[in-house]
Order: sequence, then structure tokens, then C-alpha cells
Amino acid sequence: MQTEKILHKGKTVYKQTKKNGTVRYAAKAVYLGLDSKTGKPVRTTITASTLRQLDRKTIQAKFDFVEGGATRHSNQQFQISTFKDLAEAWYYNFELMVSSDNTLNRVRNYLDTYIIPQFGDYVPDKIEPIDIQVWVNHLAEKYKNSVKKGYRKSAKGSAKDYGAIVKKMGDIFNFGITNYGLTKNPVRSVQIPPQPLSNRKRVKVLHDEDLIIWLKYLDELPATRANRRFKLICDTLLASGLRINELLALSIYDLDFDNSLINVNKTLVWRNAKPEQGKKGEVICKESPKTAAGNRKVYVPFEILEQLQNFHDEMNLYFRKNGLEKSKLIFPTIYGNYMCDRNERTTLKKRLIECGLPDYGFHLFRHTHASMMLNAGMNWKELQVRMGHKSIGTTMDTYAELAPQKLGSAVEIYNKKMLELRF
Repeated sequence: MQTEKILHKGKTVYKQTKKNGTVRYAAKAVYLGLDSKTGKPVRTTITASTLRQLDRKTIQAKFDFVEGGATRHSNQQFQISTFKDLAEAWYYNFELMVSSDNTLNRVRNYLDTYIIPQFGDYVPDKIEPIDIQVWVNHLAEKYKNSVKKGYRKSAKGSAKDYGAIVKKMGDIFNFGITNYGLTKNPVRSVQIPPQPLSNRKRVKVLHDEDLIIWLKYLDELPATRANRRFKLICDTLLASGLRINELLALSIYDLDFDNSLINVNKTLVWRNAKPEQGKKGEVICKESPKTAAGNRKVYVPFEILEQLQNFHDEMNLYFRKNGLEKSKLIFPTIYGNYMCDRNERTTLKKRLIECGLPDYGFHLFRHTHASMMLNAGMNWKELQVRMGHKSIGTTMDTYAELAPQKLGSAVEIYNKKMLELRF
């Protein structure tokens, strides 16, 4: 691109000519006026394809600045004409308040999949309670049908959290009342239909007979690097109870060989794309675990640590042979970056189905680990710490039914007490 300075009506304008001959004009530091809140001058850059258009856009920018309250230090920089505009203004503020990428991803999905497609083109103060009630009733019916058909995972647009979606819509209206002069929140009088109970029991654990099948299957896989990595991921999850993204975030410095343990202090998260900012979706490492309680030390068999060390060495040998920098990660990509679990998840699903085992993702091994620990006699407090749960209630609610070998213990305790009392 070729850039030259020209004078236009006594002002310096930059003329930019692309290789294909396209011309664009840019006026930099255009004075809009004094900010009504700070008293400081406000300037901006304006671009256009012709000089005449540049003049018109300059006049419009000054007019919009005055109409917008002559300030850039409030939310009035957002022009609210549709509910989509209001939702985006709310989400901009929401991003500043929330640090969890998983929460941001979930709420962004609420907006993009449900709220904006349904109400994005509406004028905010024209949305009535009946509009929202009919919509949420439809969402509830779709989910109800999904449950009746026994689907383990509902199709996109039929999510069970329709109640949370409507509540977020209520938050958007409250934001509009506080910041943009809306006078009502139609969500307040909407009744959210109750969720139907799933009629399908979900098996989330591999018991002994299934575990034997799975371990034999892993041992018989061809000895490729991809298979070695897959097997090591499964074995480590089963031995430690780690979450998959805690495992993929590990570096070689997180392994404590002296005490035979893994230090869990971070996790990987998926950060959604932001097309409007030119940003693609990416895996990032969050320098803290899922919860504060997730920051923990997990004891594992020494053989697991040795296998993790060996695979780390194998990957760095690959990097050296290909002229790449060494990586501290245990499970890096072939470029040395953090690895996304999506590809391995697809492989896991395929192989569980081949074995005739339930497909519940990598959390299957975390649940199986908990079941093994309970059956071996570990108490609930120990398991809570090992699994990285914030409260023991979470541990008990999640794993109360994952120890079938212990179900008969109540009868044994009762009989023992009766013998003591009678003899």
C-alpha cells in the first residue's frame, strides 16, 4: 500500500492507494469537541473512499458526539436501537465483571444461540412479557421432547438451561433500566416452566468388568506416538482423578518425583473467537485451577511420573530433530503449544464405542477413580481434597452411588451391632 500526504481544505489528509488501485482517504486526529465530563478535547480518525464522503462523515461524527452527550466516558458510546445493541452493551460490561472464561463462553452461547436470534431485531421497550413467555414455553417443550427420546445430549437450541437463559435476559433489561432509560423489565412476570426429569440413567463409571475390557484394549493398541500419548492420558486420569484440562496444562516442573505427586495449580480453557476484533478461538492456560480448592497435590504411582517424564523427553527429542524449541509441557502439540482436548475426545469416543463401553468423555476416568478410592476405603474428606472440590457436599452428591462394593456395608454394620446386643 502506498501512502501520501495531501492538503484538503487546509487539513492534512492521508491518501492510501492499494496495489489493486483502490483509494482510501484518512483524516487523523479530527477534533470532535470537549468532553462534557472531563473537559478534555476528543479526537478521532475518519476514513472514506472519496474526499466528499470524508467531509460528510466528519460532519456526522461531530453531530453524533454532541447528540451522544458530548462524552466518551459513559456507556452512551453504545448506540442502542435494537435489543441486540442492548445485549452487546450488557455483555461488554459483563466481561469486565467476570473472570471465568467458561462462564463467558456459556453466556456468549446464550446470546448467540438463543437470545439474539429470537429478539435481536426487536426495539427493547416493545418486547412484552407474552413474547418471552411463548418463547420460553417453546424452549421447554423442545427440551422435554429431547428427554422423552432419551437423548443424552440435546441438539443445539434445545438446552435444558432455558431458565438460566431467560434470567440472563432479565439481567439485560435491568442493565437497560439502569443505563439507558428503559422503564420496564418484562422478564419479571414470566414464569419459567419446570424441567422434566430425565428418564434415562447415566452410567458415569467403569466398574471392574468394564475396566478390564478397557485396559486390555489400551495394551493392544499399536505403539505409535499418538497411541502412546492417548494411553498415557487415560492412565494418568485414572490414576489421579485429574480433570482433562488440568492434565493437559501440566509442565514437567509440576511433577514431584521425591514425593511421588503431581502439583495441580492451573488449567486450560477455551477462549471463544471475537470476529468483530479479528480474534480466533484459542486454548489458553489459566494460571489457577477451576476453583481455589482445585489447587492441590495429588499422589500417584511413581510409574505414572516416570511415563510422563519419558513422554516429555520423547516430544523434546522430536522438537530438537525438527529445529524447534524445547517445551516444558508434557502434552504439547507438534508445534509446542497447549493441546486442545477436542481431538483426543473424538478418539476416546470412537474407542469406547468400539469396546462397547459408555461414552461419557474423559470425566469417565475421574468418576472411575473416585469409585475405586471409595471402594478401597478412602473417606469422604480425603476424596474431597483429592478431587479438588470446594465442599464435601459436592463430593458426596457426585459420588454417593459410585461405590457399589460398599452398598452392603450397612447390613454388615447392622448385623454386627445386633450380635453385640444379643450375646
